Amino acid sequence: MSDIVPDLDTIEFDQLVDLARGEIPRYAPDWTDHNLHDPGMTLVDLLAWVVDQQVFRAGFVGGRYRRAFAALLGQRPSGPTPARGLVWPAQPLPEGRIVQAGADVVCLQHLDVGFTLDVDAELYLPAVSLTGVGLTRDGDELLAPPAGVGSWDIGSPADTTVTLRFDGPLAATGPARVALGVEVASPPGPPPAPGDRAWGPVGYAYRAGAAGWVELKVVRDSTAGLARTGVVILAVPPAGTAAGAAELRLRFDKGFFPVAPQIRAVAINTLPVVQLRRDAPAVLGVGTGQPDQVIAVDTTDLVGPPDIRVGDDPWQARADLARSGPEDTHYVAFGDHLLFGNGVNGRRPELGTDIRHTGLVRTLGAGGNLRPGLTWSVPALGPRAYGQNRTALAGGADPTAPEDLARAARQVAVTRAALLTDAELAAAANGLTGMAVGRAEVLPRFDRRLPGRSVDGIRTLVVVPRQPPWSGRGRPPAPVWPAQAYLDEVATRLAPRRVLGERLVVQGPAVVAVDVAVTVTIAAGAVAGDVESAVQAAVHSRLAALAWPLGRDLTVVDVEALAADVPAVEQVVAVRVGAAGGPLGSDPVEVPTDGLVVAGQVEVSIGGGRAR
Repeated sequence: MSDIVPDLDTIEFDQLVDLARGEIPRYAPDWTDHNLHDPGMTLVDLLAWVVDQQVFRAGFVGGRYRRAFAALLGQRPSGPTPARGLVWPAQPLPEGRIVQAGADVVCLQHLDVGFTLDVDAELYLPAVSLTGVGLTRDGDELLAPPAGVGSWDIGSPADTTVTLRFDGPLAATGPARVALGVEVASPPGPPPAPGDRAWGPVGYAYRAGAAGWVELKVVRDSTAGLARTGVVILAVPPAGTAAGAAELRLRFDKGFFPVAPQIRAVAINTLPVVQLRRDAPAVLGVGTGQPDQVIAVDTTDLVGPPDIRVGDDPWQARADLARSGPEDTHYVAFGDHLLFGNGVNGRRPELGTDIRHTGLVRTLGAGGNLRPGLTWSVPALGPRAYGQNRTALAGGADPTAPEDLARAARQVAVTRAALLTDAELAAAANGLTGMAVGRAEVLPRFDRRLPGRSVDGIRTLVVVPRQPPWSGRGRPPAPVWPAQAYLDEVATRLAPRRVLGERLVVQGPAVVAVDVAVTVTIAAGAVAGDVESAVQAAVHSRLAALAWPLGRDLTVVDVEALAADVPAVEQVVAVRVGAAGGPLGSDPVEVPTDGLVVAGQVEVSIGGGRAR
C-alpha cells in the first residue's frame, strides 16, 4: 500500500520568488526595479521564505506525528517484550529452600539466553509432594485423576471444590509465599488476552495437620482465574509444631466463569521465568554543562526506559523535549544514545556531575521464545536439573518498527467499523476472547421491559455461554446460563463499537422449562430400553440452550417429529407437553420473543413401559 499522506511540499523557494515577481506588473506597475538591491525584493524574499517554511511544515509528517496518528487508532509502539513461561519441577526438593526474586534460571540447551525468576519477592519452595486430588460436587466425592496428572472438568463451578493433598506443610516456621502451577485447557473460542477481564476469582483455603481451614491471600494469579495456564502465588501461614500432611482447597463460588475450567495438571514449586538480563549500576558519563549533551548507550533492547540519575536526582524519559521547561529534568532515549536538554527545553546536566543508571534491564525479544520440553536448572539451588517447561516460552517480541506501526494503523483504519448489522453484532460477540460465547442472537427494536412494543434505537443481544459436554446418554448436564458479571463484560467489550446513539442491551435468554411425555410403538426385535433412551436423547438434544430457536413456541408436532426420526420407532402414538411442573396437554407452550425452550422431565412410554 502506498503512503496515505499526500505530498504537499511540491514548490520551492525560487519558484515562490519567481511567482511573486511575475505578479508585480499586475499589482504595482510603477515598481520597475526588480533587482536584488531593491528593499521591496528583500521583502519578497522574506515572504517567500515564510511561505516555503509553512508549506514544508504542512507537508512534513515525521516520526512524532506518525506515532500520534497511530495512537488515535489505538496503535502504539511497543517492545522489546521479554518471553515468559513456566518451569515445572521434575521431582520434590530434598529440603525446603528459599529462592530470591530475580534469581537466575538457566536453560541447559540455551546457555546464552538469560532467564530470571519472574516474581516480586522471594519464594519458598517446600519439600513436599502432591499425593492426591479430591473433587467434590454437591457434597459428593468424585473420582479424580492421579496426583498432578490427567484432566478433569470442574463441572458446575458454584457447586464444586478441588482439594490438593500434600505429604507435608507448604510453609515452615514462618509465613511464606509459595507457587502453584496450574495447566488448564484453553476455553472454547478465541483464547483470553492478557488485558481481558479475569475469571473468578478462585478462592484458596489451606490447612496443615489438624488445624482448621484458613483463607489464603492470592499474591499473584497469572492464570486469570484458571482461564489460562499459569502460576498462582499464595501467602501461606506457618505450620504448627505438630503439622503433618496439608491440604489446599480451590473454590469456585465467588466469581464468574464463562465455562467451567478444565484442569490438566497442577504442581507445587512451579517457577515463572522471564527472559531478562540485568546490567549492574554504572556511571555513563559526566555532565558538561553544555546544551544538548549526548551520552552514548545502547537502548534498543531495554525493557522500559532506563532509570537515569544526574547526581542524586532522578531524571524522567520523554518522547521529546518540545514541552519541557528550563528546569525540567527530562531526557530522550534514542537507539544508541541519550539526549539531555539545552537549558530552554529541558535542563542541562551540571558540569562535573555524574550521569549514571541504577541498572539496565535488557531482553532478546523474540529471541527468547523457546520450544517446550527443555531442561532447566536453578544455580541457587545447586547444580542438578530442576525441571522442564511443559509449554513453549512465548510472548517475546522485538521493538515495533516504524513501518510495522504504520501498517497496523492502516489496517485498523480500513477495518475498524461500527457494528451496523445484526450479523456483525452477533459475530463480534461470538469472537470475544476468553468469553466462550456459545450463542449470540440479536433482537432489533426489542426491549424486555416493554413487551409487545417495537422500540427504535434499541438492539437486544441475547447470549448463552458454551455448554458442558454431553455424551448423548442419560440426562444432559444442567444448562449454564450467563451470570450478570458475564453479561456486563460482554456489554463492556462491545460498547466501543456500537452505533452512535443506539442503546445496546446484553442479556441472557428467558428460559422456558418444559416437561414432555411421548408414547411410541417400536419395530419388532427392537430393544425397548434402547429406543426409550434414544427418544429421550433426541428430545434433550433439540430442547437445549444452544439448539432451540429463540422465541419459537413448542408444539406437540415438534416433539412428534423428533421421536419419529429415531430408528426403530414405528409410530408416535401420543405426545403431551407443558410447562415444567404443570399439567401436560396438546396445547403449544408459549415462548416470549427472547425465550428458549429447555427440556425438563422427558417420559417415554412403550407398550405400557416408562423411562425417565
